[in-house]
Amino acid sequence: MLLDHDHEATVSTPAGSELDALFREARRRQRRRWAVRAAAAIAVVGCAVVLASTIGSGGVRRTITERGRLEGGLPMGAVVPLRTAGPLAVAPDGAVYVADVASHRVLVRLPGGRFRVIAGTGSAGFSGDGGPATRAELSTITDLAVSPTGSLYIAAGGRVRVVAADGVIRTIAGDGRRARRVANGTGELSASLGSPRTLGAGLSWLAIAFSPQGQLYLSTGSQILRLTSRRTLVPVRDVVSTGPRFLRGDLRSFGPLAVDGQGNIDVSGVNGWAIWQLAPSGKATEVADAASARRSGGNYSVLERGPDGSVYGEDGPTMLLIQGHRLVRVFTFTSRVAGEFFWLNYFAFGPHGTIYADELPGGNGFEARQQLVSLRHRGVTLLWEQPKKSNG
Repeated sequence: MLLDHDHEATVSTPAGSELDALFREARRRQRRRWAVRAAAAIAVVGCAVVLASTIGSGGVRRTITERGRLEGGLPMGAVVPLRTAGPLAVAPDGAVYVADVASHRVLVRLPGGRFRVIAGTGSAGFSGDGGPATRAELSTITDLAVSPTGSLYIAAGGRVRVVAADGVIRTIAGDGRRARRVANGTGELSASLGSPRTLGAGLSWLAIAFSPQGQLYLSTGSQILRLTSRRTLVPVRDVVSTGPRFLRGDLRSFGPLAVDGQGNIDVSGVNGWAIWQLAPSGKATEVADAASARRSGGNYSVLERGPDGSVYGEDGPTMLLIQGHRLVRVFTFTSRVAGEFFWLNYFAFGPHGTIYADELPGGNGFEARQQLVSLRHRGVTLLWEQPKKSNG
């Protein structure tokens, strides 16, 4: 059900909240972008006639929104309903991508609130490499990420696939088989990265993250891998039966990860629901008080790098900041959103200080329906909610 009006809710923020600092940093970055754009405006105006003729001849690809405007971005397919919201990613231009895990597609939210297909046919499978992403089959989407250049990366079916600016999809890592140890120097397409992990299933979770410099990292559940320019994979850290305490204690499997502005890799685990930080030197440090996070639910905490370079996690209705090897509460949802409890399960940072968030399927047993919201300046706007199921 799409709402014709914004629905506001409140969040609770502690004194001296890091959220205000996050918004200030986003505004500073935006002012710098405006200055650059103003300097480039004269050049843009100077070539407007040439650009218009090029668009008319089909020389430059643009996507058309439901408002009929020409915009840059990935080519889009048909308008379809969002059934079950999963992982999120936001492009530098503000495009909000969401994985519809029920239909094995990746969608983009249009300005009017509807959704168009970016990748996936709606059927589970693996096909379409080298062709339009809208005609490719995907399955079991576990993560999304946008590279610094704007390409969309999709972790699906034990593979990492990328949709480039021309809309063509290709596989860059993984062979679709169940996870095995990836040896140093393994070819990117020969690596067995496995299927998504559910608790007790014995499978692996495939997650992806970019460093600020554009380096791609993968988390398979048993390893953290780095993709090299030579099209090979290098293990950064393994989960093994012997070794430091954190490898055989609280963190027995790797979940989502994020890389902060200093090059530290923050990764969450499920046994004890801890978060660990791996420094470039190789030192591993447990984030203080991390055992208190995720005590209920037994899931990995999703981790994302914010515009200030810091890494943020979630603990149900609460957003957490990783600061100096400790967790700091940034805000907590204290009221219902459109009559439902809200748990911050998937989230992503957009431009201008906006945070987008949605929930895991089933809403941790509390919510009757899923929701997709945006958070800006402590106000929450409902963007989408799962249609009510009919009793008939």
